[in-house]
Amino acid sequence: MRPILLVCAIALFTVVTLVVAAGFISFDFLWFLFACTVFVTALCVASPLAGSTLISSRRSFLTLTLVIWIFLMISEGIFVHPSDTSSAVGGKFGASAYFEAASWILSFAALAFITWFRPTYLRRAFTGPLKWASIFAIVAVLSCPISPVLTYSCAMAFKLCLIVVALIAIDGTMEGLLGIETLFSALLIGTLVLTFAGFVTPFLRTQSVFNGDHFGAVIGLSGNAGLLLLLSTLYFLLKKNPWFLLVGVFSLVLMMLVGGKGGIAASFLSFIAFFAFLKSARQALAACAGLAVIFVLCVAFTPFGHDLQRYGESGNAATLSGRTQLWTDVWPEIMKRPVFGHGYRASRFVSAEVEGAFAEAGHIHNSFLETLYNNGVAGLIPILIMSYVIVVNLGSVLRRHLAARERYFAATALALYLHLLVWGMTAPTFGGTPDNRFMTFFALLPISIHLRAHVEREMSNA
Repeated sequence: MRPILLVCAIALFTVVTLVVAAGFISFDFLWFLFACTVFVTALCVASPLAGSTLISSRRSFLTLTLVIWIFLMISEGIFVHPSDTSSAVGGKFGASAYFEAASWILSFAALAFITWFRPTYLRRAFTGPLKWASIFAIVAVLSCPISPVLTYSCAMAFKLCLIVVALIAIDGTMEGLLGIETLFSALLIGTLVLTFAGFVTPFLRTQSVFNGDHFGAVIGLSGNAGLLLLLSTLYFLLKKNPWFLLVGVFSLVLMMLVGGKGGIAASFLSFIAFFAFLKSARQALAACAGLAVIFVLCVAFTPFGHDLQRYGESGNAATLSGRTQLWTDVWPEIMKRPVFGHGYRASRFVSAEVEGAFAEAGHIHNSFLETLYNNGVAGLIPILIMSYVIVVNLGSVLRRHLAARERYFAATALALYLHLLVWGMTAPTFGGTPDNRFMTFFALLPISIHLRAHVEREMSNA
């Protein structure tokens, strides 16, 4: 009972501190209180904190860590805080931004609490392929002092470090296919919550539900819907539950309503590739035909078709909506600081720092250039090595004759990586903001490592 009271006391202390600091009770505060209550309740329900024996067991520790992982993953979607570049430069963010940061502190407190009972995983921080995630986090932290806004970069680096520590904890407690499936389940839950939050948010605002020809205001929602489509397909194949089919249909409809062209292209390509990785030509052709029909119907009967027509007529297609010009303007700045860059998440202020960058760019709109601008070659090398490890491990698994379960896991993981890679050509899916996309990239690393180890162990025992 004492551990439960301790966790609740930590949550209450965080809440009281925020009340004192803010000096008022607002809707953002009440929402934060609700989110924290759900989080603490989920921790208690996931594995009753009744003593050190339960917490120190592998299964319980993994479950608790994944609850923290999901909370970090969805924090960006449940604490919405739009702000322009000038306000961000001045350090002026909405109240919800501070509540989101407080949710990271609460996550840190929860992770520190359960780590007290099982601290041995910390020894793995600089061993094996996961050391490259730790190295990237260290580079990010060390680069914060050269960022245009130190406090913002430090806050983002804090969340990044928290994610990396949680990743190491997950890797240290995963066992076999059950551990891999549990991590996939966490990704599914987190992505589903984020996607559904993006769908609901426009209806809660006083403005129009449609922003021009786009549903809502979050263009990146199309890409997230694509991630959800892959994960729901995996679980439909594993469980044969029609609810997962419904989730897949929802993700497809939302993807087309939002109309993010980069996200849609990455989603379609990765979905077709998923069946190709399974070496099922018939299913790949069926997926290709089905997506083609959906695309044609959406162009004909939804605002997406008008948006594509206007996009072509405007000439924006030639510059990818100004992205190529942004990359041209940013490249000389990258070359000025090629080793350590301009500071972690300095790209948030690229509109104010780089002459010619379009207003409210917010990032470099390319994962590799994003990493180079923020952290230079020192940050890019760990990202490239992690990508290499993921691809090599999953490629090695898919080349073998496997049972359906292993093939589904490997094909999904590689399709998710392909999705992030293609989408990353026009958006920072990894190497930048420690959001759900970057967390998905990180999660693929232990999945690929444990899946390959499991397959090789099975082959050696055969």
